[in-house]
Amino acid sequence: MKIHILGICGTFMGGIALIARALGHEVSGSDANVYPPM
Repeated sequence: MKIHILGICGTFMGGIALIARALGHEVSGSDANVYPPM
């Protein structure tokens, strides 16, 4: 499944993206700003 996540650079949404990718999904995302640790 292709998943696009808004706010992907946040700690929670970034974690969701990593889990989705580990499960084999194709993940993309966007965010207004990028903060560490992303």
